[in-house]
Amino acid sequence: MAKWGNPSDETHDIITEVLVGANLDTHARTKIIVNDDQKKVLDIKKETDANLFAYGYHMKITVNELIFDGLTDEYKLLATQEVLAGTHWDFENDKLVVNQPNKIHRAFVDKYGWEKYESLKEIVDSLYDSQKNEANLNGE
Repeated sequence: MAKWGNPSDETHDIITEVLVGANLDTHARTKIIVNDDQKKVLDIKKETDANLFAYGYHMKITVNELIFDGLTDEYKLLATQEVLAGTHWDFENDKLVVNQPNKIHRAFVDKYGWEKYESLKEIVDSLYDSQKNEANLNGE
C-alpha cells in the first residue's frame, strides 16, 4: 500500500461525525489523509496561513487506517474525539486553535474518565504490537 492516500468512506464519515459534533465543520476546513506508517492512530496539524491560502484547509488529520480499522466503532469515535479534544474555533479572533497535549487531553479525560482513556490506549498499543509482530513474521 502507498504511504499516503485518501481515507475510506467509513473513516471519512466517522471523523466528519466528530468534526460536526465539535462544531468544527462550519468554520474550519479539514483535509483527512492516510499514512499507515505513522506511529499515531490519528494526528492533527494546524496548517500555516500560506498552506491555508494554497490548499484551502485549516487543518490536516492524518490517520493510520490499518490501526484505525482495528478499533470498534465506539473506539474509532473515542480516538477521534481524543485527538480533537484540544481543538476549537476561536470566534473572537476568527481562527482555529489546536492545542497539543503534553501527554493527554484533560478535556477528554474529564468527559469520558481515565479508565476509558487507558482502555483506548491499551487497545491501540495492542494493535500496533500485532502489526509489528506480523511485519516481523513476514520479514518486513
